[in-house]
Amino acid sequence: MPIEVSKVFNARVYIDGQDFIAKAEEVDLPKVRFKFVDAKALGLYGEMELPSGLDKLEARIKFNSIYRDFIALASNPFVLRTIIIRASKQDWDQRGVAREVPVKAEIRGFFKEFDTGKLKARDAAEAEATISVLYYKLEVDGRDVVEVDVMNNIYKVEGRDILQNYKANIGG
Repeated sequence: MPIEVSKVFNARVYIDGQDFIAKAEEVDLPKVRFKFVDAKALGLYGEMELPSGLDKLEARIKFNSIYRDFIALASNPFVLRTIIIRASKQDWDQRGVAREVPVKAEIRGFFKEFDTGKLKARDAAEAEATISVLYYKLEVDGRDVVEVDVMNNIYKVEGRDILQNYKANIGG
C-alpha cells in the first residue's frame, strides 16, 4: 500500500459571517475531552475508569495585530458567535498531490476572554481570544467527522448519534 502524507497548510476564519482573511494567525480547534469516573466493585480485583460525559469545550484564535472589528465582537460575552474555519487538506503520495479536499470547522460559543494586544519593540502586535464552545462540528471532504451540541445532548461520530440510546432512556 503506498504511503500518503496529509497536510493542511492554511485556513480562513469567519466570525458571524465576517471574513478575517490575513488577520487570524492561528486557531486551536476544540479538544474533545471525555470525563471518566472510577468504578470499583466487590469481587473485582482491580479498578477501572468508565466514560461519563464530555468535558467543556474551548477554542482559541490568535490574531496577527490589533483589530477593532475583532475586539468589538469579542467584547460582548452575552452574544453567541458563529466561527467558521475553512481549509484545504492535501494528500500527498510519491507522485505529488494525490487529492485536495475541503475541511470545515463550525464553532458556536461565547468569547470568554480576549486580550487587546501584546506590543513588542520591532515585532508584530498580537491579540488572542478564548471561546467557550457550545457547538462544534468538523467536516472533512464534505463528510461529518465529529459533532458536539452540548445544549441539545448531541454527540455524533461520522454521522452516528452516539447518545441515541441515552437520550431515549432519559425520555428525550
